[in-house]
Amino acid sequence: MGFTSISTYSYRNLQNQRVPLQARRIFLVGENGQGKSNFLEAVYLLSYGSSFRTTRENELISHGTREMALNGRYARPEEDYIEGSVAFKLGRAGGPSSAGAAATLAPIPAKQNTKEKVIELDGKRIHDRKQLISHLPAIVFSHDDIYFINGPPERRRWFFNQTLSLFDPLFIDTLRDYRKILKMRNLALKEQRRDLIPIYDQQLAAAGLEIQRRRADLIDDFNRVVAPIFEKVSTISDPLSIEYRPSWPTGIDQVCSLLEEKREQDLLYGTTSSGPHRDRFIFRLAGTDFARIASTGQLRLMSLILRIGQCRYFSEKTGRRPILLLDDVLLELDSERRKRFLAQLPEYEQAFFTFLPDEKYLELEQGEGALGEGEPHDQTAVYWVENGWIQKMNETQ
Repeated sequence: MGFTSISTYSYRNLQNQRVPLQARRIFLVGENGQGKSNFLEAVYLLSYGSSFRTTRENELISHGTREMALNGRYARPEEDYIEGSVAFKLGRAGGPSSAGAAATLAPIPAKQNTKEKVIELDGKRIHDRKQLISHLPAIVFSHDDIYFINGPPERRRWFFNQTLSLFDPLFIDTLRDYRKILKMRNLALKEQRRDLIPIYDQQLAAAGLEIQRRRADLIDDFNRVVAPIFEKVSTISDPLSIEYRPSWPTGIDQVCSLLEEKREQDLLYGTTSSGPHRDRFIFRLAGTDFARIASTGQLRLMSLILRIGQCRYFSEKTGRRPILLLDDVLLELDSERRKRFLAQLPEYEQAFFTFLPDEKYLELEQGEGALGEGEPHDQTAVYWVENGWIQKMNETQ
């Protein structure tokens, strides 16, 4: 069923507490700034070992303290209801000591002028986040997802890289290899090391072509998954498609020749001007660039549909159901679009939703297009979030 409890210690604005989560759907209700999104981020941190909101990890630690910790208990019914734990701990130098932490959230002994991150799975420390990613996969729906459609090209590359990484640790290795070689080639370019560049060209081409092949296969599958969802949710009958524009041809000799042709330009600017790190993805509606013609509402809806596609693609490849995190994304949908969107949500292991108090969140369990139609009411737990405290509400509230 996903997480059965999450404990927080010195994490952002959340109080030190243990939150029981023995329900398939979790509704977090409260005013803005009270800690709803922080709790979703906590779930994500326990699923990925990184945040979907910041790359500055010191922001995760409560002001005035020098370490934070999260501890999650989970159950996986697809594996004969295996139970286990996952922990995320982060320490930084400076600040007062945090003595007195709960035993399950023992603080990291911070070394002078250092920061340490510890991730533990079932009590054992893991040293590579890819060991965690496929264990309790979570997919987040957030406002920033709109940049996958109308943001810079690197945001689209990031999304499709993440989609592949969710189920394929080998792709993660290939991506890391490519980035490492790219960094070395760029350094050789800046230092004018002409003797090293042909060697890096061969290595970069081999890793980059594998990334291009995987992206091309992904887009073929993704178009098949996403196009019908878009039509059902948006009610737009014009065909939607995603166009992949790789930077390189498909043969390693051709790529090396291209890199050689661009070598003088690359030496001049000190950077590699072509490759998968420059690839483009374009969303087209009836052949026209969707980002140029769509309204803000349509762009927002398309970003949600992309996440649905990511969920379904993951399930098709693995046979597993993800954990869903929906961070205030239903607020901007009108009633009809909300119903159509919820009707397309894929099968999930557990889902977390955030709501403002005046939203009609209880209606999601009732009527046409409701979540979990035909399931028992006790599949949903509603929590009130205020000043960092997360407290389960009575069913009558």
